[in-house]
Amino acid sequence: MSVQKSTERSSRSRNLKPLLMLFLSLALGAVGVFYSRNYIQEQVAFYRNQLETTETLVKVVVPTRNIRRGEVITQNDLAMRDVPEQYVDMNSINGSNYENAIGQRLEYDVTEGRPLQWSHLEGGLTPTFSGKVESGLRAMTVRVDEINSISGFLQPKDKVDLLLSYGSSEESQIFPLIQKLNVIATGVQTMVDKQSDSRERSFNTITVHVSPEQAQKITLAQQVGRLTAVLRNPEDDGSLADSPITVAHLLNIPEPEPVKPKKRRPRKPSIEYIVEGH
Repeated sequence: MSVQKSTERSSRSRNLKPLLMLFLSLALGAVGVFYSRNYIQEQVAFYRNQLETTETLVKVVVPTRNIRRGEVITQNDLAMRDVPEQYVDMNSINGSNYENAIGQRLEYDVTEGRPLQWSHLEGGLTPTFSGKVESGLRAMTVRVDEINSISGFLQPKDKVDLLLSYGSSEESQIFPLIQKLNVIATGVQTMVDKQSDSRERSFNTITVHVSPEQAQKITLAQQVGRLTAVLRNPEDDGSLADSPITVAHLLNIPEPEPVKPKKRRPRKPSIEYIVEGH
């Protein structure tokens, strides 16, 4: 009887050993995974901190799709990507000048995600200004003086209204010629100067986006009178009154009633006699 019990105990112990080994292996595996995961996360955090503290990142422009030679670049084709400064090519288009690339045609195929360079464009390192002109519109340059340039504080992307001064002395009138024009350049500057520190800039021309009809109006207005640019808030969609301002309006003088032409009485029909010899 004792021999049988001893045999049963030895048989149970042999059956438990595989289970114990299995549980032990699982426990050791879980511990290993836990420590391995922590180690990996620590290494990732370490190298990320190293990158943030030692590398200066620069925003470069990359295409969001493969673009073929001859295609025109649009805003939707571009995205920004942070790249360590040491890996950025001097010819790369970056976040501060990418707007000059919009509207230009590609000279070479470019691959999605690869930094876009000025050499990829037909304009090369000197972007063409015509690429900034929207389809169907025109760019027109208007000469301005110190008053029209808003003392030099007018900048690209501002909106202006153009007023026409016509006539002389007491017959002078001010007409609202064209409203809500987008300024795309002041002098030769085509981008907003964020480093001006409110310093006055000097220029004597502004370039605005106009339709072909508006270009004709401005050309004629420059010949018959004087144009004044009035700066407006970019969010202001209000319109100026269409009626002109006269000297009488300025001085609150009632304008004289227009003289009505006198009506001529209709002539009564008459018979004309022709007498021989007279």
